Amino acid sequence: MKIFKLVTLLLLSVFLASCTVVEGETKERISAPNNNLPPIEGRWEVVEKVYGSNKDDDPFIGILGLFHENGVVIGEEFTNEPSFKIKKVKTKDYLIYKHKISPNSLQLNQEYIYIISVYNEGRYFNEFVKLDDDTILYGRDDSFYKLIRLQSKVSLEEVERYIIAEKSIQSNLVGVQDEAYSSGLLLGIKVQSFDEINQVPAWEYSTIWINMQDSRLSGAYQLDRLLVPRKNGFWFVDQLREQTNGILKDEILATPLFAIPEEVKPLDGLEFPAGEEELVEERPIPSILKNILFVGNDYISVENIDLDRNDRRTLQVYAIDNLEDKQPIKLTDLIGETGRDLFLEGVRTVTAISESVVPNEENVGLARRNGYWTLKGRINFKQNDEELFRDFNIKAIPPKEMVSYDEQSIPWDAVRLSVADVNDVFSSPNNEFIVVITTSHIVIYTLEGYDINISPIKTIRLPNDANIIMAEWGLGRYPAIWENEMIKHGAQIIE
Repeated sequence: MKIFKLVTLLLLSVFLASCTVVEGETKERISAPNNNLPPIEGRWEVVEKVYGSNKDDDPFIGILGLFHENGVVIGEEFTNEPSFKIKKVKTKDYLIYKHKISPNSLQLNQEYIYIISVYNEGRYFNEFVKLDDDTILYGRDDSFYKLIRLQSKVSLEEVERYIIAEKSIQSNLVGVQDEAYSSGLLLGIKVQSFDEINQVPAWEYSTIWINMQDSRLSGAYQLDRLLVPRKNGFWFVDQLREQTNGILKDEILATPLFAIPEEVKPLDGLEFPAGEEELVEERPIPSILKNILFVGNDYISVENIDLDRNDRRTLQVYAIDNLEDKQPIKLTDLIGETGRDLFLEGVRTVTAISESVVPNEENVGLARRNGYWTLKGRINFKQNDEELFRDFNIKAIPPKEMVSYDEQSIPWDAVRLSVADVNDVFSSPNNEFIVVITTSHIVIYTLEGYDINISPIKTIRLPNDANIIMAEWGLGRYPAIWENEMIKHGAQIIE
């Protein structure tokens, strides 16, 4: 046995010796291929506007894009310290949740697409949709453009010449742009609390106003009510809780401020139509709490909590003008005929439809997700006599009648790279500033192009368990009007 082991060791040593190479050869043989090459290279041209207005007369058509591992130029935007990432995503999810358009809008029918993200010194720069090796899509403002590749490679010298030329043009423009920026944001704030008397959840609502003039904070105010700007003026939206004969009931009231105050009175108790008092025993009124999830110009999204059915929680959307009718709106009525199919598609992602699981198209609401308002649905069911529910995303864009402005100057992923502890973000329509919501603060940053000035200009403390339920933008002459309205109704300066 020992002789066998010795022979084996001798054979192995001879074999290893025969495989020995010099150091230079080893390095050459084991060196990995260059995986640092960018996923997009060469000279590209914008040939078509595939989505957006004025498709045939857009000055961006014909613009060149130059891509090199050490420099990227597209139009007036450039970086000489780029880095690249590529990822595979579901086409429908990416376009709806990130750009709020459907794949049909871009004539895309593939289930998956590749997204090439370009970063400038580790901060977000731009993003491209790769269709094939010679075709990409580029999202800019509210439009999408198609680029085709003219050359597979471009020299760094050419890229640098374009960057130097663009820097010169931009420096000449500094000082002549005397347009006065004016923008303001009304944020509706909801804070979770607790009704100690009735031992049930409660919510407190307020409005925060942020006014920016020429990239400087002009004013910040807080009002302890929801002040909602609408086309016909400002309205108050209030939640009133009443208890009568053991029945606990929340009411959502929308009050126009141009109404005579005496005409609008809080509920003095539950009122029943004449002649129906004797029917109360036969048709008991349930105890229902109402948790406001979203308030817009014309719609309000609410979660109903039925205390008499083991806290059964359902979602509903109402038209503000018809709140008194208590008639919820179906998804089909909000987004069109595809609403029912999209609702059922969402239900199937979380549970199987059966006799115990009955979809209800009215069981929908709005929620914030990665810096955008999104539609969500809910399915309710019982399990072991316990009321349960599951929420799901609805793959559709909230109509503009619900959400008037919901765009981002800087993508969600880029904000997360620059600011820690991000829960939400809101961008001004004129790209002047962004408001970042963290777990404990509202933080205001100005913008320089597509970059965040990392030193905030204002930090506002948020209570624990605070959520944003309204975000309305005022531009031009409106910020002054909105600020006066806040002050007139008792808003206090936020120090």
